[in-house]
Amino acid sequence: MGKRGVGRRAVMGGLAAAASLSGVSVAAAARGRPARPNILLLLADDWSWQPEDLADRFELALPTFMRLRRQGVFFRNAFSASPSCTASRGALLTGQYPFRLAEGASLASILPRRFEVYPDHLEAAGYHVGYARKGWAPGQLAPGRRTRNPAGTSYKDFETFLAQKPAEAPFCFWFGSNDPHRPYVKGAGLAAGISPDKVTVPPYLADTPEVRGDMVDYRFEVERFDRESGEILARLERDGLLANTLVVMTGDNGWPFPRGKATLYDAGWHVPLAVSWGAAGLKGGTTSDAMISLADLGPTFVEAAGAAPLKDATALSLLPTLTDGRPWPRDHVIGCMERHMDGHTRPGDGYPMRALRTASHLYIRNFHPERWPAGDPSARKVSREDLETRLFSGFADIDAGPAKADMVIRQDEPAVKPKFELATGRRPPHELYDLRADPYVLHDLARDPAHAALAKRMDARLAEILRAARDPRVIDGGAVFDDYPSYNDPGFERPPEL
Repeated sequence: MGKRGVGRRAVMGGLAAAASLSGVSVAAAARGRPARPNILLLLADDWSWQPEDLADRFELALPTFMRLRRQGVFFRNAFSASPSCTASRGALLTGQYPFRLAEGASLASILPRRFEVYPDHLEAAGYHVGYARKGWAPGQLAPGRRTRNPAGTSYKDFETFLAQKPAEAPFCFWFGSNDPHRPYVKGAGLAAGISPDKVTVPPYLADTPEVRGDMVDYRFEVERFDRESGEILARLERDGLLANTLVVMTGDNGWPFPRGKATLYDAGWHVPLAVSWGAAGLKGGTTSDAMISLADLGPTFVEAAGAAPLKDATALSLLPTLTDGRPWPRDHVIGCMERHMDGHTRPGDGYPMRALRTASHLYIRNFHPERWPAGDPSARKVSREDLETRLFSGFADIDAGPAKADMVIRQDEPAVKPKFELATGRRPPHELYDLRADPYVLHDLARDPAHAALAKRMDARLAEILRAARDPRVIDGGAVFDDYPSYNDPGFERPPEL
């Protein structure tokens, strides 16, 4: 922050924050919870959790993540609030459902200043706050009346951030890796020695050399994120700061493959999540089945810091469960999807969805089933190169890359056609999946008479939760989301012809 005068309002705010921190710190100490820990968020970009990952195949490939699991708590049922970067990050920062964030529910938008974010909140409470690489993004700041990224002050790297930290101040740092977001360097995984024979191709993708090669390049970038996260932990360990650092390692939404990112199927929003905090005495090696949303992280960080709760937060703090052993009070998470890429016939339209996910079932409500769920097919002839490299090459909500290209080019082949339809075909208003029998979310039971009663109950429960949270989609139809102006960063512009 630049040098400037400190007004009476700032002084009084600081005194109030100090008083609040003092009171909460005493309470924290009484519970055996350390006061004012450092807070470190290690956030990958497009890293999701696949059913086969529960077999712990990553012991060697992801040593940092496995270390945090051994030292802390792994949450088996963690989900982003949205399967799209901007909305997911906005929910994490505010502790609110994305549909409460106005324009912030959509990709490449704004996060209006009226929505309080935890980095600002902690900075006012005396924390040294900042981020490196990808913070809240993609989007623009000025139209939302913000003067800096909602994730905090931007720094070149963690070393620079630490060098500017006041000696006695705790820190709150957001490491926003760009891995494993596309585009990938084709062949980078193979060159690094990752074998295509050892990846597990999920059944919603065709098992082809192109797809396996794409998955290997994805895995290469996940491993790089893990390695760079480990370097940050090593620096904290050298400085004696790691023990009283609350460390969270996760991904912002699902992986960028067909039927993944930008969908509310599990591959689109089921994410890895490990939490470690040595000084708080978390029981290492614990696996939790609690239903966690990444929106819960903002309230968790604020409570750990001893600050007052975030304004208007709808999410919950993990601390009572992590440090006090209290039962997790929620048996579900809510997913929200509005506009991802602007890839529908009418500019501004998205494919709005809401989901209710429990430990055993996934229920999805599609509000405009007449629209193409992955964006409109291209009106022009597209090549494999287009599909691998161009954002708008048809089905724009599926990231350009080899897996998409292979599926679209081969869509009429008998072995590929069903998978192509799963990824791109129109969907019914209601979907229901039993995750116990169908972990890859392939078999819709919503129209099965044997499951009609359950679908009806989950629909009613979802509607009740959304109404209570004032979701425009259930209050007045939610057309406002399609009419919000677009605040695109360069590279996200809608072309004249889709």
